[in-house]
Amino acid sequence: MRTMVERWRAYVARHPMRVALVGGFVATHVATNTGMWYHGIGLPDLNFNLLNGYLVFGNAANVFGTEGMQDQTILTLFGMVVHYAMGISFALIFAFGIHAMIPIANTLVGNFTKAIIWSLILATLSVTWWINLFTFHFGDVQVTAGLFMSNFGIEWVIAVYLWHLVYGLHLGAFFNPAPVADTDVEAELDPQPATAGM
Repeated sequence: MRTMVERWRAYVARHPMRVALVGGFVATHVATNTGMWYHGIGLPDLNFNLLNGYLVFGNAANVFGTEGMQDQTILTLFGMVVHYAMGISFALIFAFGIHAMIPIANTLVGNFTKAIIWSLILATLSVTWWINLFTFHFGDVQVTAGLFMSNFGIEWVIAVYLWHLVYGLHLGAFFNPAPVADTDVEAELDPQPATAGM
């Protein structure tokens, strides 16, 4: 008798597109919402919805300033659409590209490891490039985050890496395919053949 985890992993192997889409949404949602509560563990909160809103409206050089779009609701709503789309897109890139390129076996732990590696890559891109696209205004002072957010302090770096680790853990929990040879068990639950990766 196969366990529920084994059945799920077989299902993922047969329906990678479906699982990557849902997994990317869930991973982004959980990481985004937990990131807004980091003050509870002594880290700065991360509101990537709002930051993406500043990018959408072209005023990334005026974060916390007075120029450009300043309506926090509009910035957050439009930024949220972009943010979730990026999270889902990165999940698809992982599922159909990065996952196969990492030379680790498709075991339960191996797939989690692949997702964690991917999340650490994304975190590094975030602290060395993406967040540096913004110029933050603190009163009359303008400052960029700096390489590895050196102008903000180590707690910001920890927060960004933690955010992406939460993303990776949830992505790995969803997108955790069984080796192809083990997928026949899934037919017990879904006897219809998979179509076009869906």
